[in-house]
Amino acid sequence: MNGAKKIFLLPCAGCACEVDVVSGQAGGQVECPSCGRHNEVPKFRDLNQLQLQSQSAAGRSTRWGLSHAVALAGLVCAALAWGTAAVVGSTPKAAFDVSMIRANIEAGDDAALYRSLNDYAQSTVDRRPMRGEVDVQRRARFAQGITRALYAIGGLGALAAAVAGVSALASGKRS
Repeated sequence: MNGAKKIFLLPCAGCACEVDVVSGQAGGQVECPSCGRHNEVPKFRDLNQLQLQSQSAAGRSTRWGLSHAVALAGLVCAALAWGTAAVVGSTPKAAFDVSMIRANIEAGDDAALYRSLNDYAQSTVDRRPMRGEVDVQRRARFAQGITRALYAIGGLGALAAAVAGVSALASGKRS
């Protein structure tokens, strides 16, 4: 293996998890990281009967821990919540009757229409909203509330993913 340290895979007698051992551990005991059972390492002359860890697998960790699962769950939660919030928070197209607006514009002079809309916007005239307007306002408030909640949930998921990712990176550097 080009002078690289040989890593042998010792099957755990308790859970069949493969424990990494090196020749310096021959004749001793190793603890299984999965179940905690102490396993006898074969003597040096018998180590060659064990399977060797491949060089491509030697450089990376293949075990998933709780921090990896939390990171993945957080990312999925953030993506789903933010995607749903984007859909729920978008302006409903059916709330505006485009044909009615066009008909009102075509019926009058643009300057007169602008003046009347501007006067209406600046006046202190208070009118009760029509039923359709109330329904649209109610739906818009509901959608805004749901959107804020989904963005908050997505933020919590992203935060959990970031914390778990940092934890996974830190634990990977220690071993």
